[in-house]
Amino acid sequence: MTRQFRKLNPEDMKQYMEIYLNAYPAGKDLSGECYDKYYDRNLKSMKDFDHVTFYGLFEGDKLIAQAKFIDFDVNLFGKMRKAKGLMALGVHPLEKKKGAAKDMVLAFEEETDYLAMLLPFRVDFYRDMGYGCGTKIDEYHILTEYLPDVDTEGVKFIPRENFNEMLECHREFVRNYHGACYKFEEEVRDFKADEEGRWLGYYEDGKLLGYAIFDFENVSDTNYTLNQMVIRELVYLNQQALGKLLSAIRLQSDLAQSVVIRTGEMDFHHLLKSPQHVDGYYIDFGFMKTNVSAIGTMYKIVDIEKFVEETSHRRFVNIPLKVSFNIYDELKHEEKKFTLKFKDGSYSYSKEEGQVQVNMNLSDFSALMMGSAEFSALERMGVLKVDKPEYIRDLDSLFHVEQKPFTNTDY
Repeated sequence: MTRQFRKLNPEDMKQYMEIYLNAYPAGKDLSGECYDKYYDRNLKSMKDFDHVTFYGLFEGDKLIAQAKFIDFDVNLFGKMRKAKGLMALGVHPLEKKKGAAKDMVLAFEEETDYLAMLLPFRVDFYRDMGYGCGTKIDEYHILTEYLPDVDTEGVKFIPRENFNEMLECHREFVRNYHGACYKFEEEVRDFKADEEGRWLGYYEDGKLLGYAIFDFENVSDTNYTLNQMVIRELVYLNQQALGKLLSAIRLQSDLAQSVVIRTGEMDFHHLLKSPQHVDGYYIDFGFMKTNVSAIGTMYKIVDIEKFVEETSHRRFVNIPLKVSFNIYDELKHEEKKFTLKFKDGSYSYSKEEGQVQVNMNLSDFSALMMGSAEFSALERMGVLKVDKPEYIRDLDSLFHVEQKPFTNTDY
């Protein structure tokens, strides 16, 4: 039967819910209360949220797969740009293994201008479709006393009515942080409705320059005084804000002996008195466990020429070089050849022949271009091939970024 892809409307919500509750069963059941809760939430998103669009794949009148497409505002190398996000991809439980998920991804990319983003349910599935891994998030679980110890002047709890200043603080953080995204409407809704987290902020001259959202969790079945703190979100506009917020959290060590912090700062362990994990896990050759790492957002550049155009503001080291790429698109099973010209700290897209040739998959190229992978590391491991090894050092310098892309956007 011929498949049809189209936007969903409120009349499709009943079929949407049948897939949604079965595709994402964690924390959900089929009770009327649960059904009504998620029906109303999704219907409101469909009707009221401009950055969220519902799409579906039909066979005849039957909805067999669905997803939300998110219009993201993302920081790309210091400038806010547009990207498309894939969210809540689900296939009807009786229509699996028929290529419906792949068809939805193909349709998603047709709606994407040049940069696609998603959170993977299986990394291998999306790697096979050309999506490269973004920067990992690191989760530290350390003794609270190991956090920085500086004065906490300017730190205070944020009342719920000051939600908008937290949102603006986050937006300014995004404008300073490559890879970060403004919160879209569903995130804002959940952020504003949060009644459990404690909101801690650092103010300077009346302006909020950073905040932390955290919870206390009991870690003992028999002793209510044994707790850990979980930092759910940590936003800071300068190093002073970060230090003061962490120090204020350190003051709570009498209430919570350990703290869980998640961060995209790859060198975060240097900030701590000790980054050693509370479980004391030891790895051979004298190494102490510090954190758990996880892959989140994956990227795919679906239009390379447009991506280069949209990031033409990116600054590079001044190495004049023409680099020809042979890129294999894993989803379309086709090769694309082009050249990137580097000159005077800028770059451009060209059809000219380069001085050096690089061969790699689109997934790894997307990670390289976003800055979540280092050129020399990919070459050492054989992820990419270079025809003239004498250019590797220059290429590594050209593609290196000072701050790897990171976002904790939940979509």
